[in-house]
Amino acid sequence: MNAGTGGPGAALDRISRGVDALAGAICAVFFGAMTAAVLLGVFFRYVLNSPLSWTEEVSRYLMIWGASVGVSLGIRADEHVGLTILLDSIKSRGVRLVFHTAIFLLVLGFLGVLFLYSVRMALDARYMQTQALGVPMYVAYAALPVSSALAVVQLVLMYGLKVVRGDEKPHDLKIIDI
Repeated sequence: MNAGTGGPGAALDRISRGVDALAGAICAVFFGAMTAAVLLGVFFRYVLNSPLSWTEEVSRYLMIWGASVGVSLGIRADEHVGLTILLDSIKSRGVRLVFHTAIFLLVLGFLGVLFLYSVRMALDARYMQTQALGVPMYVAYAALPVSSALAVVQLVLMYGLKVVRGDEKPHDLKIIDI
């Protein structure tokens, strides 16, 4: 069944596009704010000769959050690093699905372990503060459990789409190899 004709494929695709749009908007905000903080820091340091103490710290944590949330964007686009030579050589859809299922379970297991340990780490960080701003460190450390949960949601949705429609990529993605 094709995802565009209705049914479970269309619903999964719609939800996946929504998660992707949310993650993309979050990344845009974080990377835009990071860029503004860096430019502000450069302006104050080199033009006004009066450096701000907080711009490096803010930009660092915004970059961590943006890159972490961006993992789910890579899952949707199926663009994470991987060795596909074996998978590409398999012609049988059933055998390919078995390999996709094994890969899905391995990545899901990794993200599950990452989520559990990062939640513990974020909870331990509630007693620490950032150096320049005094913000609780759990705000920065929360990037990992939030992004791993978002990645799990996108991974499950994309695996469901792979089962429903096969190996084809989502229709709204334009992949350009450089």
